[in-house]
Amino acid sequence: MTSCNKLILIGFMASGKSAVAAALAPRLGFEMIQVDEQIVARSNLPSIPIIFAEKGEPYFRDLEAEVSSSLRDAHNLVISTGGGIITRPENMINLKDNGGIVVYLRTSFETVAERAGDLSSRPLFANKANALDLYKSRLPIYERYADIIVDTDGRSIDEVCSAILAQLR
Repeated sequence: MTSCNKLILIGFMASGKSAVAAALAPRLGFEMIQVDEQIVARSNLPSIPIIFAEKGEPYFRDLEAEVSSSLRDAHNLVISTGGGIITRPENMINLKDNGGIVVYLRTSFETVAERAGDLSSRPLFANKANALDLYKSRLPIYERYADIIVDTDGRSIDEVCSAILAQLR
């Protein structure tokens, strides 16, 4: 297997990053970290929608950058990121440092909408047309940072994990 200290899962909202990270980490003998959980813990607020409502997106992105920086030298981790982590290049530089491999979980917007259900609970996706525009604008950024791309449409979590492991070999 390829030498890998960290696997960083990126992709749009509802692409399966958290579920895949939870299933993949034990298969690699790694710990799982969810960036969004770390952000909430640092914020002293109860949830991401409340962070956005009370402090705004720039505050959220600043905390995201702090978390990314704190993971720079980490190892033996599968990191589930938020969909917007790719909006600041320094986040990806920090996460990739120390042997990080970026896995893009590529998911169609139709699948995202199906999996996400009510988009209104997600701060940047209350409006489906705006969510589609955001999705389209992020696709090339995800592809630019990806070391590995795995399509998730029509695949189970186990199938996605197997596809990632196959590409790591």
